[in-house]
Amino acid sequence: MFDLVENWGFINYFIYIGLLLFIAKIIKEKVPFLNRVIIPTALIAGFIGLLLADGFLGIIPLNLYDGDSVDGLVMLNRDGILRDIVYHSLAIGFIALSLKRSDNKTTKKIWSTGMIIVIIYLLQAIIGTGVVLLFFKDIFLGAGLLLPLGFGQGPGLATSIGAGYAEGVGVLIDGAALGATIASVGFLVGGILGVIALNYLARKHNIVVNKFHSEKSNIKETFEFETIKELRVFDALTTQVVIIFVIYGAVYLTLVLLEIYILPTMGDLGETFSGVFHGFNFLIGILYALLFRKILNSFEKKGKNINFLTNNYILSNISSIAFNFLITAAVLTITITAIKEYYLLVIVMATAASILTFMAIHFLVKNTYDKKYYVEYFLGLFGMLTGTASTGLALLKGVDPEFNSPVAEEMVLGSGTAISMALPLFALLMFPGLAITTGNSIYVLLVFLVPAIYLLILVGILLFVNRNTNK
Repeated sequence: MFDLVENWGFINYFIYIGLLLFIAKIIKEKVPFLNRVIIPTALIAGFIGLLLADGFLGIIPLNLYDGDSVDGLVMLNRDGILRDIVYHSLAIGFIALSLKRSDNKTTKKIWSTGMIIVIIYLLQAIIGTGVVLLFFKDIFLGAGLLLPLGFGQGPGLATSIGAGYAEGVGVLIDGAALGATIASVGFLVGGILGVIALNYLARKHNIVVNKFHSEKSNIKETFEFETIKELRVFDALTTQVVIIFVIYGAVYLTLVLLEIYILPTMGDLGETFSGVFHGFNFLIGILYALLFRKILNSFEKKGKNINFLTNNYILSNISSIAFNFLITAAVLTITITAIKEYYLLVIVMATAASILTFMAIHFLVKNTYDKKYYVEYFLGLFGMLTGTASTGLALLKGVDPEFNSPVAEEMVLGSGTAISMALPLFALLMFPGLAITTGNSIYVLLVFLVPAIYLLILVGILLFVNRNTNK
């Protein structure tokens, strides 16, 4: 009995998540209301699983064991396993996306779009930490920084960093569940409030709204064969998976080097960094994937035929699978304890963030882009910066079904430029922990000053560069 459950315990979670995704897909197809709102199938799957799990209806026990040892066997812990699925899915998904080849030479406003994305991140960081300091002083300040991670990046990063605060810093109870809760609320804001905004703007600007959901697919899949013999897509699939896991192996070795050999030499400071660095596996993975792609590009410039090493279609599907499992698992980490502890904080942060994000995007879009694309840019960016890029693209498709406007392309490419501009901001995630471990309040001040100053600089540059756009 114990041997069977022990051997199957971890894989049972993947089976359960897969079953939930299957059920959610059917519900999404058949329930009219869900066809009209922009809510990911994976989010529906997570909510169904959460409702059925122990702690709620208790129909399906996710806590297979309580984490203790019985008869010499190490028991499985639900929250730990689900966090691990989120943690690794996040990195694998981003590595796959970063490996994709791009031949796009667009001259559109991708840097302006990237700046808007970062500006909203900064605004949400100020809102989150401001709410914590003003109204919830007993809660760890880092909880406020989970707002831009959840709204702007989705559940993966918010859950991972929240877990890092709970385990590394040790001052945020159920940090992973809090991060997942914030991200889930963000999905609802983008999917429901976004649809309301879509219908209002469509009526105001006399735009015909495209039907959101259709069982017929307009996407044509094509396969690229690098050689005559390679007629099986699974050969290419194996290649992509192998490359991803080789890169992820390098990520693991980097974290081992940091957490075992370097950070311990830094004392208490090292312990604080350790918890946060542990959540940066995805970021290290992105850097290694970009380095790998750079090496491939250098060989291609020398005339070497190495196109067979990466396949954009397969990489997109790998990232999609990873992110679907990530979203479902992240929602399943939500606990009643976290809801009772943080529901008021989440409500206040989400309300403030929704209103101010809405207003800020309206202002920035109006003063940055050609006014004939105002509706498309507003909907796309609002969906992206409360849910994920897929939420933004889904809202955009409501008014631009064939993506004829430049908005979809600029959102995707702008996200890449945003990463380069936002990289230094990851240091902010360490400041709340440093404020506690060092006892130096300067780090609390920096949590506000750095985003505020950077936000003003980016807004100034954006408005200066685009000062004649709307004329």
